[in-house]
Amino acid sequence: MIAKKALYPAISRSNVGEIYAVASRDADRAMTISPTGKIYTDYDSLFADPSVDGVYISLPNAFHLPVAIKAMKAGKHVLCEKPLGMNAAQVQEAIAVSEAEGVLFVEASWNRWHPRTQRIQEVVQSGQLGAIKRIRSCFTYDGLDGGNIRLDPTIGGGILYDLGPYSTVAPLWLLDFPVVSDLAVQSVRHPGGVDETTRVNYTLGNTLCETVTSCNIPETSWLIVEGEKGTARMLGHNVFNSRHAESKLEITVGDKVTVEEFGPVDPYQIMADNFARRAQGGSDWVMPLTQSLRFAQLFDAAFAQIK
Repeated sequence: MIAKKALYPAISRSNVGEIYAVASRDADRAMTISPTGKIYTDYDSLFADPSVDGVYISLPNAFHLPVAIKAMKAGKHVLCEKPLGMNAAQVQEAIAVSEAEGVLFVEASWNRWHPRTQRIQEVVQSGQLGAIKRIRSCFTYDGLDGGNIRLDPTIGGGILYDLGPYSTVAPLWLLDFPVVSDLAVQSVRHPGGVDETTRVNYTLGNTLCETVTSCNIPETSWLIVEGEKGTARMLGHNVFNSRHAESKLEITVGDKVTVEEFGPVDPYQIMADNFARRAQGGSDWVMPLTQSLRFAQLFDAAFAQIK
């Protein structure tokens, strides 16, 4: 459970925000997340509490949109797990509500706040690798049982929704969102109906992008950017999910190989702190909604080929 294992500890260490309340239909479950916080057994009561400034939503995918919209219409800032909606139209609807209500709405793709992630984007966009010819990204794991919510099509299951916001969209933010073309999708379905392994290849300008996600392949991940002058490569097995561990980025330009090292950090805490400061009027970086919308548009196009 992301809220209990990741975000609650992150906010507990924060000097910017604090856990005030938890809402869950199961009060006992809510208390396991925040034993000392206020407990609500319905979301409307939480949203009506004037002491609540912002909310974090970690429900199954299909419920992100309706609950986020309710929260924003109640005047709450919203940090919402990915994906923000089940399609681009839903994301556009939520963006319109956030703008109308004047509240912050941010997709919680926490890996984007990791210093190594931001560094590889800086390297790519600086031009030191030259024109980017190919980007390869992969994120897989296995071992899901049949009752896992990630395999339930009625609540937004499927591997593209689960891991696509990490590896499938990586070329988009690395290259600052050029137009997608030459989209080609191959997918293997789980017996329950959702996609369990999905390969999404596409072109961004002159850059070939090859991406893979799966919940039926032993855990692995990589992100490799190949340019005319050099290559950038995230090292290790935790490319998209590095937390509380050292990580490395290898940059090769000509004959020179540089390995940059990053100390243990918690991207969830960086994300939560930036979100809180931004909600208070600061200028801290949060993932732009324009990016979330582009990701949703890519997923729409990919699902159109799967179906």
